Amino acid sequence: MSKQISRKINKVYVVAACRTPIGRIAGSLSNMSDVRLMTCAFEEAVRRTGVPSLDIDSVYVGCCFPQEPYNLARKVVLDSSLPDEIPATTINRTCCSSMEAFIQGVREIMVGDAQTVLVGGTENMSKTPHIMRTMIKKLRAKTNSVLPELHELKEIRADELGICAELSANEHHITREEQDVYAYQSYLKAMEAKEKGYLKKEIFPVEDDNLNIILAEDENIPDYISYDMLQKEEPIYIRNGTITKLNATSINDGSAAMVLMSENKVKELGIHPMAEYVDSESVGTPYREFAIAPKIALENLMKRNDLTINDLDLIEYNEAYAAQALLANELIKKHSKIINVNGGSLAIGHPVGCTGLRICVTLLFAMQRLNLRIGAASLCGGGGVGQCVLFRM
Repeated sequence: MSKQISRKINKVYVVAACRTPIGRIAGSLSNMSDVRLMTCAFEEAVRRTGVPSLDIDSVYVGCCFPQEPYNLARKVVLDSSLPDEIPATTINRTCCSSMEAFIQGVREIMVGDAQTVLVGGTENMSKTPHIMRTMIKKLRAKTNSVLPELHELKEIRADELGICAELSANEHHITREEQDVYAYQSYLKAMEAKEKGYLKKEIFPVEDDNLNIILAEDENIPDYISYDMLQKEEPIYIRNGTITKLNATSINDGSAAMVLMSENKVKELGIHPMAEYVDSESVGTPYREFAIAPKIALENLMKRNDLTINDLDLIEYNEAYAAQALLANELIKKHSKIINVNGGSLAIGHPVGCTGLRICVTLLFAMQRLNLRIGAASLCGGGGVGQCVLFRM
């Protein structure tokens, strides 16, 4: 008679979380490689557990445009003080890359293959050839006044996200004014959060090899902005379009990290966790409709857990474009007080491979500060993907 083998599903907890400040393109972090940015975040996350010689079973890193072509996550392990014996995996799911890294880490613990997993996301967009080529192409088109009209668009590639967002805005009748108003509010919330120190606990200062601080706070959040400044911006994708430099997210550098543990490991080490993982959802859409993906992911997740929007205390909803965020118009208008309370990626920045985890980190620290219980983080990704994660404090 064969022996019966069974496994229980383990609870998973976030025991430490952090992120770098978000750097501007060609800014303070631009000379740091994606590997080095991730290494710094991992070492800080491990330090924050307060556990000396922490045993880590596995590493997952999300990155959208890795400059390191040979398993970036493994290079991070070798570059850091982590033991060489730790296996490491690099994940690319465009903007959802680091949220997917988080979900894979969670699942490894849930099925009992690991007790402690390090997950992260990193991106140095300043050094990304694809991004820089796209920027140069856009700049030339704008300079030569050859931006296309909406009706002139025939073949649209899956990576032309700005044009896809313009199409969605046109189809759903989202106006330029609505986008500018939304973006302005995001900037104001982020500026207030920076001024009042709401983001300080999640951020650690990045140092160079000589231990000099390179960057200690988010570089992308402006010191001043007016609604008039947004109104004066010209379209960047389509002639007479609605998306501009200030109501679309910017190009940025940064990394974020979390330490995940099983319930047994948390009890063994006597750690008080930050939050418990509850559930997650991944969806796909036609690539031209990528902007609606986070709304679908959030709705699916709530339905599966028998929740309504009124059961959520806080939501981080990524802002690739104001137009994309406004596709969840009913959600945004009726529940704006619980969405992106510290501002979103329009103001903070969007280092793509890092952002999925960055919004989770920001969510947990905001929930902690405000003493809230249930929160969700949701975002879209290029090519028509979306993800959402549900946490309980």
